[in-house]
Amino acid sequence: MCARKKSPAGLLAGLVLSFLLSACGGSSSSDRALPPAPAVDRGALISMTYRGEFEQAEIDAGSWYAVSGPAQCNVHLYELIYQSIGVQGEPAQLSAALLLPDAGGCPGPYPLLAEGHGTEPNRDYSMTAIGATNTRVGFFAAHGYAVVATDYLGLGKSDYDFHPYLHADSEASAMIDALRAARHAGEALEVEYSGKVMVMGYSQGGHTAMATQREIEANHLDEFYLVATAPMAGPYALSQTFLNSWFGRTAGEVNNLAAHLAAFTMVSYQNVYGNIYQSPSDVFKEPYASMVEDLFPGPMSLWDMLMAGTLPPADQLSLFRQDAFSADFIANPDNAFRQALVRNDLLNWTPVSPMLLCGSSGDSIVEFQNALTARDVFAARGVDVPAIDVAGQVPPGADGLTHHSGYGAPLCFRVVRDMLFDPAR
Repeated sequence: MCARKKSPAGLLAGLVLSFLLSACGGSSSSDRALPPAPAVDRGALISMTYRGEFEQAEIDAGSWYAVSGPAQCNVHLYELIYQSIGVQGEPAQLSAALLLPDAGGCPGPYPLLAEGHGTEPNRDYSMTAIGATNTRVGFFAAHGYAVVATDYLGLGKSDYDFHPYLHADSEASAMIDALRAARHAGEALEVEYSGKVMVMGYSQGGHTAMATQREIEANHLDEFYLVATAPMAGPYALSQTFLNSWFGRTAGEVNNLAAHLAAFTMVSYQNVYGNIYQSPSDVFKEPYASMVEDLFPGPMSLWDMLMAGTLPPADQLSLFRQDAFSADFIANPDNAFRQALVRNDLLNWTPVSPMLLCGSSGDSIVEFQNALTARDVFAARGVDVPAIDVAGQVPPGADGLTHHSGYGAPLCFRVVRDMLFDPAR
């Protein structure tokens, strides 16, 4: 069982634990220009549901067993519904998965590790739908980390109207409030946390992790003892990343997801800022203009769309975007979409807590140059942040999509765990 006095069966017995909300201070953001929003008890638990146990043998059956190493304990999975805020500071409901090591093989106290997942346009996607062989189970929870993984605004069981994809402020608020919810859950379950907090994420999650560290260090160091962070394969230099990949190539290779990532981001920023377009047809050609807002998020995963050919491939982007908009994006620094991207760049601060960057130089989805640029910017401010390239561990001949979505995450997870998290815990 987990490090608690009450067992999942005895404590929950299949029931949902409900917690009353109380009012307290809200949060501010440079993106918010409205009157003060109603006070929100950020991170307060609305409900907690026990979803089951992953056994060591199941965890070790995963294809990444040789990289992760054998599980040290079983893992218990909970679904958390918690109170947070939207992009204007208004009340919003979010969901998250909480993965707790079983104390039988992994005695506490446990560091609390917050994780941000990668790009997911499926509106119903939930982190509690994971299986025993999921990497965050095998690499972290089964090795003695308490892991909380938010579903983000507008995904999973969130009641929010849209997902503010690559919006740094709301990514950070979602993750910070998930940490608070995990603490409340730990109190209810009598789990022993060590007090140490860590943050990680891959792809979009890398952007989320860096945004979260920036926000914690700016405003919440009195609340969180942040000991280590690991942004991985994220677009930290967001505006430059989009400029470099605008014509469907990243790091010299075809970017198979160029249309999908651009569409998701434009729809997101239209919802956040309201000035990217007056109608989708200002930006997208038909038949895509009529469908993009229903896809991001919508009923399909990124891979469903890729396999179905829902959006044009990278060499046919001229069929997807309006020519005038595309030309203005490249030539005009005041283009509204470019300005929104700049607002969500993550290089305008100096980290304090230890950080490790990781990715693959063979990645054709999110260019590894993001990690190198962040490393150099932080070094110029006197902070040493390693940038680890795992491309040499990827089998020869793998394409850039496979570097990003197949091998990059688990290889980086092992590097991060061994080089940063295990020493910090």
